[in-house]
Amino acid sequence: MTVGVDRPFRTLRRLAELRQPRPATVAVDVRLDIAAALMTERRLDALAVLLDGGTVVGVLTGRGVTGAVARHPETPPRALTVADAMDRLTIQAGPDTMVPEALALLAPDGPDHLVVLDDGRLVDLLSRTDLLAELAWHHAEVIREMRLQERIMHLQGTYSC
Repeated sequence: MTVGVDRPFRTLRRLAELRQPRPATVAVDVRLDIAAALMTERRLDALAVLLDGGTVVGVLTGRGVTGAVARHPETPPRALTVADAMDRLTIQAGPDTMVPEALALLAPDGPDHLVVLDDGRLVDLLSRTDLLAELAWHHAEVIREMRLQERIMHLQGTYSC
């Protein structure tokens, strides 16, 4: 579809088109304090949690870290592992999933992250914020294109109210 003067209209994208260079990961048996330090150092809000063979088994978030520490007040954080704090893998999608469909998978009171798997292999880890930002950008682009079309029609003398 084209809008205006043969300009391609940007449609909603598939998750594969949002792909990050390499999603950040951590092994399930890593000490929780080390994983938390990695998240802080790299300014990450989540890590995909992997088994030794690379199978994704969950997502570690800052909320998960603080929750694990609160649930185990007598245990020092260095004695906890990522497995104690991660959210078990529940929300996942394939790379061909459209952004609105992916967003619908994330219930308002559920996990904030979506694991993108291609044939069982991790290709991305997206947050609700990532998906909402993409959707907002798309809608802003639609509005810009509509305004451009209105201007073109006005200049051509075909503008009508």
